Amino acid sequence: MRYSHIKTSVLEQFKAPQGNKIVPFILGAPGGGKSACAREVINELGIDNVVEFTASLRDPVDVLGTPNNTGEYTRWTPPQEFYQLRQGVGRAALILEELSDAPVPMQNALCGIIYDRRAGNLPLSDELFIVATGNRTEDKSGANRITSKLANRTRRFDFVENVDDWTNWALDNDIDPVLIQFIRFRPGLLSDFDPNRFANPTPRAWERVNLIPSSLDSALFFDNVAGEVGEGAAAEYTGFKRIYDALPNIDALLLDPKNADVPDDPAVLYAITGALARKATKDNFDRVATYINRLSPEFGVMTVKDAMKLTPAIRTTRSFIEWGAKNSAVMM
Repeated sequence: MRYSHIKTSVLEQFKAPQGNKIVPFILGAPGGGKSACAREVINELGIDNVVEFTASLRDPVDVLGTPNNTGEYTRWTPPQEFYQLRQGVGRAALILEELSDAPVPMQNALCGIIYDRRAGNLPLSDELFIVATGNRTEDKSGANRITSKLANRTRRFDFVENVDDWTNWALDNDIDPVLIQFIRFRPGLLSDFDPNRFANPTPRAWERVNLIPSSLDSALFFDNVAGEVGEGAAAEYTGFKRIYDALPNIDALLLDPKNADVPDDPAVLYAITGALARKATKDNFDRVATYINRLSPEFGVMTVKDAMKLTPAIRTTRSFIEWGAKNSAVMM
């Protein structure tokens, strides 16, 4: 299930009466965006009291607490994280990270958290929302078999990376337009995880590629990209980047959008439309529309959708309204 579908499902469930009794368990390949999905759900619920608990790095005692032997009998002092989520604090959220990597004793300890809403003897808030994330055993990332009783206490969502979801995220997070258009051109490289390779193309790895200094010479830039996503994906990306860097000046193209060259190469078209979306403004959208009307509908729609997201003011222009009316069928 794709990011946006999981997010919609979980939010609607959590907004339903007693919806917080359901615990979504998002499972997928490493680096796909599972944790980001969980955090975005909690953020959209407007919850400020949030605890992230990485199950694979903790022991059962971190749920039960430590013994306090003062007085007539032993009392258990609860951990700070769960005390923060105690009954009476109101709306709160718990994100259980790497739940599938936790050993069986830790999974057993968390069953009480998930189903009974208790950390040892500490009752947790009646308004506690829990989301769990985890890797799959087939990815050889350290995941263990999920016990049947833990599985029976959660609702499984199999996370599948999606280019449209990633693109929407990338446009909001200042990802290089060259990288965005490359992933659109080669969507299969958004996530191509193979546990037998050291470096893999994943959404998380591409996010780090975005941080590689463009000031590096071409050979060093390639080596750095390969260190994140592997040599094959690095070769394709750096090749696409050379195409992008060799594009004609977009400002010059917009000076004469009726006669500017329209390339046949799909890679060049992806590069040009990405650059156009970044250049589009309320003042020049009439020229952008003139040029994209000469492209196939898929490239025109791609340009306009990105431009709308980056510069919402273009929606008020006459040229946008006219373009939208002409292309309403393909914009749906």
